[in-house]
Amino acid sequence: MAKPYEKSVAMTAPQQMRGVVIISLPDSESGGKTMCAAMWQEGHEQHHQQQQVQGHQQQEQQTLQTPPLPTPPAAHPARTLYKRGRLFKRVVLFFLLSLAALYLAYKIPTLYYSEMQLEEESEEKDVHVYTLHPKYSPALIKMRLVGRNLLERDMERLSKASVPETAQRTAAYPIGGNIYPDGLYYMAMRIGNPAKLYYLDMDTGSDLTWLQCDAPCRSCAVGPHGLYDPKRARVVDCRRPTCAQVQRGGQFTCSGDVRQCDYEVDYVDGSSTMGILVEDTITLVLTNGTRFQTRAVIGCGYDQQGTLAKAPAVTDGVIGLSSSKISLPSQLAAKGIANNVIGHCLAGGSNGGGYLFFGDTLVPALGMTWTPMIGRPLVEGYQARLRSIKYGGEVLELEGTTDDVGGAMFDSGTSFTYLVPNAYTAVLSAVVRQAQRSGLERIKTDTTLPFCWRGPSPFESVADVSAYFKTVTLDFGGSTWWSSGKLLELSPEGYLIVSTQGNVCLGVLDASVASLEVTNILGDISMRGYLVVYDNMREQIGWVRRNCYNRPRTATSQILSTVAHLFD
Repeated sequence: MAKPYEKSVAMTAPQQMRGVVIISLPDSESGGKTMCAAMWQEGHEQHHQQQQVQGHQQQEQQTLQTPPLPTPPAAHPARTLYKRGRLFKRVVLFFLLSLAALYLAYKIPTLYYSEMQLEEESEEKDVHVYTLHPKYSPALIKMRLVGRNLLERDMERLSKASVPETAQRTAAYPIGGNIYPDGLYYMAMRIGNPAKLYYLDMDTGSDLTWLQCDAPCRSCAVGPHGLYDPKRARVVDCRRPTCAQVQRGGQFTCSGDVRQCDYEVDYVDGSSTMGILVEDTITLVLTNGTRFQTRAVIGCGYDQQGTLAKAPAVTDGVIGLSSSKISLPSQLAAKGIANNVIGHCLAGGSNGGGYLFFGDTLVPALGMTWTPMIGRPLVEGYQARLRSIKYGGEVLELEGTTDDVGGAMFDSGTSFTYLVPNAYTAVLSAVVRQAQRSGLERIKTDTTLPFCWRGPSPFESVADVSAYFKTVTLDFGGSTWWSSGKLLELSPEGYLIVSTQGNVCLGVLDASVASLEVTNILGDISMRGYLVVYDNMREQIGWVRRNCYNRPRTATSQILSTVAHLFD
């Protein structure tokens, strides 16, 4: 039979003996007794296991002592239906979220890689922002002279649309000015090495950027900064593809030792410009304040005729902003300097101004209204489909038209807006009726524009006539369940001007006077107060209301911008 201490040792083995005590007691009968005492020490792990065993035993005792839970009552039928309804909603929500996740998974695979590419780009690939400046002095100009000059300028610019597509013209860069009395916006750009400042008329309807040039000059109108000197420029060889783009449709020869690339642009009004293509250095001002130089192909115009030869010229040349490969933005995009995206914001009022940029990092990700370009690749300008026109919220009926209004060209080289005859008649009738209701009197002695009205007292700005007229809405279609459509709303400032006589005049004209019976032109007057963006990569035109006196300072997240485009 085992001793009590032997059982204890067996349960806790292995153990370490620490000591033994032996005590002997004398006994007269048996001869004495001997008692032994021993001490053991448990290991740390055994002690921990004993504590766990004791803890489990205590939990089992508590579990046995805990009274059983009462059986819940049967669920009420109404509550069961409610729970089933909630379950159904959760299933539907999960299904919709799954569809959205699949759509985004299909559409956004390139977002990460696009962002990685942007991070790998050098700092040279920045947006180029230019301030718009007024060109003329603020002194009052005689009204008849101003009106004639503005209309002549529009006829000169708009005549390009009736020229065959083989005619190539381009002009591009910084802008400034106003609608009235100046009649145009321009940009300032440094060209040559050493760099020299030139004022260039901003024109989204032109291809070639050209300067009045001393090559030597046969017939030129000297601008604010004198004639461009091409001595340090490189003449473009007539065998290059770039030359073929400019000479397309023309009769030019390519022979001799020089092999220069000649070009000529003819206008319907009889004016023209002739020159040669050269490659010279241009200086770009980046948004981070640094300057970057690259080479670009421009025109050296040494023979101007007609209105282009009138001196003194208010600009030194033209900058073409179309989508043509010879345009300056396209050249920058081909070199990887900036994406082929152009944005301009034209300020209203007599002070004018605004800004223009190349690249897409300043394009707002949210709030933009986008509509697709039409006519690509034959049409290298920026044209969209105009579905309908509203005045004061009411759709105008166009005589003889059952479909849409037709194509509308966004042209920063045109001061006023031109509509095809039936659309122009409808808008004119609505504005005339509104002027009569407002108690305004038509004044025919003011020939600034075809239709002018006199108020109770001379008007000082378009803001003074806002209460007399309503909003013109251009509807480019594309309405969805979350959007009312692609609308360009023109407040009175978007289609009216105030003449130097203090009368209000309609800045919407008949396109037939410019031989544009089938083309609508949205000029500078209708783009004031908007940031207008021409995205040649996505082939879209976008706009959003902006204070054009404030230049953008922060870049837009490219991922956020790409996600926003998914819902265009």
